[in-house]
Amino acid sequence: MSRPLLLLILLLLLLPLPAAALTISTDTTWRGERNLHEMVRVAPEVTLTIAPDSVVHFSGGGLEVAGVLRIERSRIDGSGWSGIELKNCDQRTVLRDSVISGARTAVLIGGGAPHLERLILTDNDVGVEVRRKSAALITACVFEKNRKVGLFVKDEAIPVVEGCRFSANGKYGAYIYRAVPQRFVGNQFAGNPTGLMIAYYGSDAQISANHFTANGVAIEIDRAARPVVRGNRLTGNETGIRLYRRSDAQISGNLLARNRIAISVAYSSYPEISTNDFIANQKALVLEYQSSLWERERGSSERQSVANQQGAFGRKAGTPVSETERRPRLLDGKVRAMNNWWGAQGTAELARSGAQGNPSFIDDGRDTPTFVEGGKDYPLDIVVFTPWRTQAATTLQE
Repeated sequence: MSRPLLLLILLLLLLPLPAAALTISTDTTWRGERNLHEMVRVAPEVTLTIAPDSVVHFSGGGLEVAGVLRIERSRIDGSGWSGIELKNCDQRTVLRDSVISGARTAVLIGGGAPHLERLILTDNDVGVEVRRKSAALITACVFEKNRKVGLFVKDEAIPVVEGCRFSANGKYGAYIYRAVPQRFVGNQFAGNPTGLMIAYYGSDAQISANHFTANGVAIEIDRAARPVVRGNRLTGNETGIRLYRRSDAQISGNLLARNRIAISVAYSSYPEISTNDFIANQKALVLEYQSSLWERERGSSERQSVANQQGAFGRKAGTPVSETERRPRLLDGKVRAMNNWWGAQGTAELARSGAQGNPSFIDDGRDTPTFVEGGKDYPLDIVVFTPWRTQAATTLQE
């Protein structure tokens, strides 16, 4: 045998072999400590139970469940592992009072209706991803220090997300993409670059009774999403709500206090802003690159040039959205923000200046008449703020 051939054979022998998958085909319980480096698959109609006070460490592979998974008061962690994938698991699958960390995606929910209760999801790339029309129940979970996003809801998923905490995640606390959660209520967002991102036409969820504080952007609404944002507290953020690229949200009954900018509106977004309380923000409402003339002349062509080239996290977007679907309800150069309370100081200023005044807490076409885009001046839209309320619209407290 030639020396080069012998060296090649020795090299091949030294290469690591791919780990074989372990298939669990009968009901099984894991207790105590367990170290795994392969993919573990739970067969359909088979139950894997991880008993309380267990520790499962993956140095590779992951856990793929087509049957039933039950975890309680345990820790599942590792490095270089894919995470737990729940494949159309129903409500018999319950993950409760446990910590899951170190995975690419800690829990990937593909369909079904599993229950995630009081989990801590930390130091993953993605905490939980919900897809394929899943009706998962996600309650009282903590999403913290995940490198990309705490919770990613997509593909027409309809989960319930209630009473969770999202803090210090790398890009987004939660991201709703082409999906409408059944309930998104009572969650807390703190210290995220973007607390909640809602993107793309059809993402029309109701976001209610959540608290956003100390985020870069508390809620960002983009690409023709039209959610209802009602009864939330947005306090001490750089920007409370940012509307961008034809996003016509309904924004009502919220408390927006001590934000640098309470609401920012840009690029042909025409929300309905009413019955909110604006208190001690540096600016209550700011328009940027917002022009009905620009929308008529360039909106459609600009969107066509970038349509569906990129979706969430750089992935290719899905079904195209027609211009008819994106069309504004009204296109008259006005952003409507009527029947709001602008705080004690703002109300006093309005009483002095009247309906024809130029409130210092609103930046619009009264302050910057035009902006330049593509070498042409476009008139900046104006905010319609009258009538206004003379007392608080909500009972929300900071």
